[in-house]
Amino acid sequence: MTAWIFDFDGVLVNTMEAHFASYGRALAEAGVPIDRARFFSQAGMTGREQIAWFARAAGKAIDVEAVYLRKGEIARESTVVPQPIPANIELLRLLRAGGHRAAIASGSSRPSIEPVMRTLGIQADALVTAEDVTRGKPHPDLFLAAAARLGAEPADCIVVEDSDVGIECARAAGMMAFRFFDVPRRGAP
Repeated sequence: MTAWIFDFDGVLVNTMEAHFASYGRALAEAGVPIDRARFFSQAGMTGREQIAWFARAAGKAIDVEAVYLRKGEIARESTVVPQPIPANIELLRLLRAGGHRAAIASGSSRPSIEPVMRTLGIQADALVTAEDVTRGKPHPDLFLAAAARLGAEPADCIVVEDSDVGIECARAAGMMAFRFFDVPRRGAP
């Protein structure tokens, strides 16, 4: 039976704007500029990888761990409430109800994902986060770990992703992938 692996940020929940704001503020405090388009295109890298990338691009030597911890403080202070992406949450629910095993694999941290999952009632058979791997996307580690936790062969997995690096990661893992684009409905803000 096919196993499914869902990215979290930008696939199940609209969190990328909040992440961008938190990373942007923490990096600005460290004197490192952040490029919006680049940040979004690198979605799926771990937070530490993102911070290190922008510091290298700016030619700045910074304490990546300190900036990462500051980003977490900023995020916890935020009043932005992550918004669900109902179609994909319903797809996840229907797949599991139909007997398919499904995992969430994200370059975000477990402490940032689990509270949102609880609040929105999102359930999966496995959760793999930045804490579970050494390398984030586009390396296949997250998706391979998710497949292993589901007891599935990579070739039997379908990934639902919204980023270039996530699609690259699925390919590197030997998995099929659906590319999700969150397009606002007509008349929606």
